[in-house]
Amino acid sequence: MMRIAVGGFQHETNTFAPTKADYAAFEQADSWPALQRGEGLVSAFSGMNVPIAGFLDAASGTHTLVPLVWCSATPSAHVTEDAFERVMAMMLEDIAAAGSLDAVYLDLHGAMVTEHFDDGEGEILARVRAAIGRDVPLVASLDLHANVTAAMVAHADALIAYRTYPHVDMAETG
Repeated sequence: MMRIAVGGFQHETNTFAPTKADYAAFEQADSWPALQRGEGLVSAFSGMNVPIAGFLDAASGTHTLVPLVWCSATPSAHVTEDAFERVMAMMLEDIAAAGSLDAVYLDLHGAMVTEHFDDGEGEILARVRAAIGRDVPLVASLDLHANVTAAMVAHADALIAYRTYPHVDMAETG
């Protein structure tokens, strides 16, 4: 049975929008759950058509799931530096506390821009890769219109995107 860390950090950035995504935007629920951390993450997505729900359904019972942090915010302008760094601190703290891992799955969007990084997902994947090393597989799901960058490809072992619009295959992608 593999020990797989599971988490996510979802944001679709529109750099022309008037309002930035601060930490409070990730703490509140919208059409998706509010920020989840730890064991609550596993049950928060039951029956939903989101990538992490599909992954959790497929892996539960056959693997040991190690929940990290998962959050999303409504599409808006840049993710604030404070929000990005707070969520990444939680994710990296949870990875460090997890001990030995056989793999990591992250539910990402692929179009995050922060106040301090043009390639939010590239930075997320780089930091997670640095924490887990090169030998632990790192896989992420992405939105259909993700902006896949060289950094994302360099740090992930696999990037899997939805194939439909409307996104009826999000859980299946996970």
